[in-house]
Formats: sequence, structure tokens, C-alpha cells
Amino acid sequence: MQRKKTIKKIFIGLAAAVGALVLIFIGLVVYFNLIRIVDISKQENHMEELRQLYSNQYTPVDEQQFVNFDLRANDLRLNEIQLLATHNSYKKYGSAIAKFLVGVVESFEEAESMKYGFNDLTDQLNHGVRSFELDLRYRSGDFEVTHVPLVDNSSTVPKFDLALEEIRLWSDHNPGHIPIIVLLELKGDWMILDPALSDFTGAELIELDDLIKEEFGDQLFTPADMIGSHDSLRQAVTKDGWPLLNDLLGQVIFFLHPGQYTEPFMQARPDFKTMGMFPAARDGDSDYASFIIHNNPHDLEYINELVASNYIVRTRLDSSLQICPERFQNGLLSGAQILTTDFGPNHHVRDTDYVAYLKDRYLIITNTYLAGQ
Repeated sequence: MQRKKTIKKIFIGLAAAVGALVLIFIGLVVYFNLIRIVDISKQENHMEELRQLYSNQYTPVDEQQFVNFDLRANDLRLNEIQLLATHNSYKKYGSAIAKFLVGVVESFEEAESMKYGFNDLTDQLNHGVRSFELDLRYRSGDFEVTHVPLVDNSSTVPKFDLALEEIRLWSDHNPGHIPIIVLLELKGDWMILDPALSDFTGAELIELDDLIKEEFGDQLFTPADMIGSHDSLRQAVTKDGWPLLNDLLGQVIFFLHPGQYTEPFMQARPDFKTMGMFPAARDGDSDYASFIIHNNPHDLEYINELVASNYIVRTRLDSSLQICPERFQNGLLSGAQILTTDFGPNHHVRDTDYVAYLKDRYLIITNTYLAGQ
């Protein structure tokens, strides 16, 4: 009899523990989904405020304050400058609970590396940032910008269509700005965390490309504008080079991060002249090579060779929130044109006021490597 009572107590205890875990799990799912819902509401309110701002008398930003050369009198080409870019430009600092869960499941080093964030895209543009990185997922028929589903999903621009509008509105009202370069990284990982997520197919890639073209129209600099009479982007870049910077002022350029969706995109858009986005590459061997991702600036000689061949290269000035003067200096000396950082103006990394200005307090400078040639 006593044994039956003991077994019953154990069973009740286990059931209570399982019930508590289920309730905690449900509570966390609700909590993280509320973060997304609140972020969407904030983005919608932010966009309404911007529309009101631009409908009234608006004073454009003085672009020259961010640039260390004369914008009105230069013969530079796009690949002959260097821009400070922000890494995961949409990201908010996020919650402590989320970082703890990432630490438990992944590693606490990974959780520590996620402790950064930025102000909205307009604030970054107003402070001289001209290159963004946006992580894109496909959720319930919409494109959304987020880092990791549920556990690190806080974003200043969760709805991608509104992010496009935000960039376009700023561009419309700041004519003559340095071209804005947007790197899109399509994500298909961790979909198990959100059943509403689905993978990108050729149909979604065409939909995405068309959305960008429709939003920006003539403001969008496309592969068709680049390729001219050449057979490939690589041929156009290596033979003719990029257009003059002054011919690209006020325009926007989108690049698709190299990865699992590059080939599906190329199959969905087999003609360079129909593309809105440039497909980025890992090296200069592909016909579509024009913009290359190489995140290790210590490979100086390799990046120098790419830059000397007219490719535009993106590298990272810092990684995992580690400020490394040698890495920063190599990034500049490499000549990589898109220099990405977690420490952009008004960043939300705690316990430091460091900003990765490229030279003095400039965010846009003449190319360090090419100027020394």
C-alpha cells in the first residue's frame, strides 16, 4: 500500500514538472511572438511618422560631412571609395531571456556575440551609413527581416516591404546621396522554431526581385545598367569597371549574399538584364562575379588582387564584438569597399562608445589601397 502511494506521489510530481515545463515553453513562445508583434507595430508607427515628416518642409542631410573628398569635384568610380557598413543593420539588442536560451542550446560565446543592435535605418542614414545588411526570411507569404526565429527575432524593420519604403523615402528626399548598397542574406535555418516559415523557391526569389524593382524604379542600379554590351557581369567589371560615382549619386544597389539561394536565383533570372539584384560571389571565377564577399581582412594580398581587378569586396572590420586594431587596419589596407562593423554610429553595444570611423570621423573615404597604387 505504501509503495503504491509512493509511486502515485512520484507520478504526480513528474506530471506537475512536465506540466510546468509545457507552460514555460508556451509562455516563452507567446513572449517571443509578442516581441515580433510589438516590433511590427512600432515599425508601422515609425513609417507613419516618416511619411508625415517628409510631407512637411524637410531639410536634406548634408552629405559632404560624411565624405573625405569633394563630392562636387571628383573623378572617382564606385569601386574607388570605401564605405562603413553596419552588420545585421536591422538588429535590436534583444532580450536577456533569448540570449540565455541561445547560450544553453548553442554556446554562451555565441550568446555574447549577439549583444549588439542599431537604431532604425533612417537614423543610420542620417548619420552617414550608406550600406546595410538585412537577413531575410519568408513567413506566411511575406518577406520579414529577422536574425534567429523566436529567440533573436527583435528587428527595427520586421516587414521588408516597409524597410524598402523607408530607404526609398530617405533617398527621395536626399537627392545626390552616395549610392546606398544593401546586402540581402536569405535565411533558411532554424525554421523548426517557427512553423509559419517556409523556404525560398524560384517563385519567391522572383517575387523578391520584382518587389525591389517596383519599389525603386529608376533609382535602382541594376545588372542591366552595369553589363552594357558584355556577356557577363564579370566581363563588364574587369574590362570597363564600375560607373563614375557622380553618375550613381541618389541611387540604390541590392546584392544577394552568396549561398544556397544563388543558383536558384540565377535559374529563376537567367538573363542578367532582367535582374533587380546583383548576385554576389565568393570569388572572381563566376560569370556573375562583380561583388564579392570575403569576411577575413587579414587576407590582404587576396583582397588586394580582387580590388585591383575592379571587383567590389565586402569584408568585416570586427567580429563577435571584438575590437581589433590590426583587423581594422587590414580592412582599410585591403581596399575592400564595403567595410562592415557592429560599431556603427549610435550602436547599442554596451560599455563602449567606440565607433569604427574609417578616417577621422568620416564614414566614406577614398579607397586606401587604390590611392596608394
